[in-house]
Amino acid sequence: MARVQLLFLVLAVGAALVTIPSIMAAHAVFAWQLGGLLTAIALPAYWIVGYRRGEFSLTLEPLEVAALFLVLRAAPGNPVLPLFGLLFRSLYGGFPLAVARYGLWIAALLGAHDGRGNVELHADIARALGTAVAPPVMQALRTACERSEHSERRLASLIQNSTDIVTVVAPDLTIRWQADSIRNVLGHDPRQLLGTPILDLVHEHDRPILGQYFAEAHGEPGISRTLTARLRHAGGAYRHFDVVAANRLHDPSVAGFVLNMRDVSDAWQLERELRELAAKREHEAMHDPLTGLANRRLLSARLDQALAVAQAQGCELTVMLIDLDRFKELNDTLGHAAGDQLLREIRPRLLNATSGAELVARFGGDEFAVILSPGAGAIHAERIAERLRVALEEPFDVQGLTLRVGARVGIAVYPEHADGADTLLQRADIAMYSARKHGVGHELYDAAHDGHSRQRLALIGELPSAIASGQMVLHYQPKYNLRDGTIAGVEALVRWQHPVLGLLSPDKFVALAEHAGVMRPLTHAVLDAALSQCARWRADDIDLCVAVNLGAPNLLDAGFPLDVRGLLDKWELPVTSLQLEITETIVSNDRASMIDVLRQLRALGVTLSLDDFGVGSSSLSFLRHLPIQELKIDRSFVVDLIADEHNAAVVRTIIELAHNLDMRVVAEGIETEAIRDRLAAYGCDEGQGFLLGRPMPAAQLTALARTLTGKRAMTLAPAASRH
Repeated sequence: MARVQLLFLVLAVGAALVTIPSIMAAHAVFAWQLGGLLTAIALPAYWIVGYRRGEFSLTLEPLEVAALFLVLRAAPGNPVLPLFGLLFRSLYGGFPLAVARYGLWIAALLGAHDGRGNVELHADIARALGTAVAPPVMQALRTACERSEHSERRLASLIQNSTDIVTVVAPDLTIRWQADSIRNVLGHDPRQLLGTPILDLVHEHDRPILGQYFAEAHGEPGISRTLTARLRHAGGAYRHFDVVAANRLHDPSVAGFVLNMRDVSDAWQLERELRELAAKREHEAMHDPLTGLANRRLLSARLDQALAVAQAQGCELTVMLIDLDRFKELNDTLGHAAGDQLLREIRPRLLNATSGAELVARFGGDEFAVILSPGAGAIHAERIAERLRVALEEPFDVQGLTLRVGARVGIAVYPEHADGADTLLQRADIAMYSARKHGVGHELYDAAHDGHSRQRLALIGELPSAIASGQMVLHYQPKYNLRDGTIAGVEALVRWQHPVLGLLSPDKFVALAEHAGVMRPLTHAVLDAALSQCARWRADDIDLCVAVNLGAPNLLDAGFPLDVRGLLDKWELPVTSLQLEITETIVSNDRASMIDVLRQLRALGVTLSLDDFGVGSSSLSFLRHLPIQELKIDRSFVVDLIADEHNAAVVRTIIELAHNLDMRVVAEGIETEAIRDRLAAYGCDEGQGFLLGRPMPAAQLTALARTLTGKRAMTLAPAASRH
């Protein structure tokens, strides 16, 4: 705006000054001539002063008109002073004042030329009409300039005061323009950075990344890329930034690369701490806290990996199970502290005797498992068993007593004895108990001693017909809203009502179903029964969402989302009636194909829940890509919530993380009121566990739901709500 005002000021001053020679040459009364000369000098001086002040006094407007009158009266000819003067002065004041000023100036013009004849009058009228556009045009120009300046100031303020850093880099990779925001974020003076190489600000290990972008983008106008780099603070430390780089070399107003950089150091530090915490929790979840050896979870994972290697290489894989002698007597006589001391002292002997093994794990109690390296067969295992016998013959000093501990070892070999991990462990276990029964130090699996495999084979054979004949029944465990104690939904848990063996829990047959390849019909039967019950509840005005657990085969089945849609249509239920639960460890096995099925399920509108969260190895970035709406905290974190502050911190972090990602949180394994109240205080949304309700048949759950309908479950609500 100032430049526009200066332009028209120059024109107006010039128009005033050019009247001076004509006034001096005019044959007029000396007084008029002198007054005109002085006024022709004073008027532009007044305009210059007003321009520098940025305003003109309203009280001086009449004097300005009088001065104009004197100049026009003294100057002969057809001066352009009224036109350029009005153009300049119409930039000041509002529109009404500009119009009034126009009227006064035209009156001064006509009055000054009074008596000069009709020709002059007609010329003045023409000038008046032509000059009439000055007020509206200049006011419009003023408004446009002010709006443009306001937008520019606002944009500049946003850029300069933003927590983001905006930098324009010249083609030679020096800083051409730098936003002031870098002063607050990195402590650098933006003026001192101008002309310096941008890479001087970047950590030496990150310079190749940014340099590669500049090289690749140089010939591609408009190309942008998101990078991560560390930038140097004025104090010398480096901070992590997300950098959005765009090539604007083709834009004459920029003529460089535009870097928009956001400080993500706090988020990066938080993620690093959470990764470390997750790694620690994963290590704890995969290792025995007493001996530091691998636990059953890690044993299972490593056994699967070793079997895959053995299958690929076409070689043997041997598993050994070790059971200590007289350990129960030691515990009963000297107490658990003595037993724990003995287990800790056995660890180094066990590791030394099994040197070179793939994995050594504590299987549970006084049992240990050893996975030998692929290719090592039964003969090598028997040598290790003998070394172990010799190692354990050396006495142990426990609480001042000299103790000798023997062991029984069972050995099973893939593929001779089994072709799967569970079967291999089972048969090593059978061999171990056979060794104890026969009073020998170790024994190789012998099918003649195996009564378990026959039952396992029988169950596998019966599963398809059991599913088809409706022997699978559902029990339902309620999930409660921890804020108000009302039932928030139920989890459907499958049982096998076996005609001979009675009611079998899922751990007795679900793994068999996966092994036998009948997970699709089993899951279909469970979903059908659960949705059927849900429809009956809705008919009785009991609106409960039912959750069903999925296995890995379901998430690898491309037709599964269509099965879900078909069952919802069959029972005329909205998608909000169904929730599907998956475990963190299942999804991490085959992410790409499983996530595709999950996204299809989510596209149907089905709610997805991530079960057993915290015991897997998912990263935060992976969690962001899962289309889930709920996290279920694994019970291993919940049961020790009160006694273990470390567990409490993890649970609180998980709840905050889930809420920041717009997810609900459900806690499993609530067994005491203190745990329930603590979870409610942490903001946990829902909970389930034996304190709140065990799995029960549908009829019992129906009665419970009717009892709680329309009123608050006071006996189940958090303690804080009862006061």
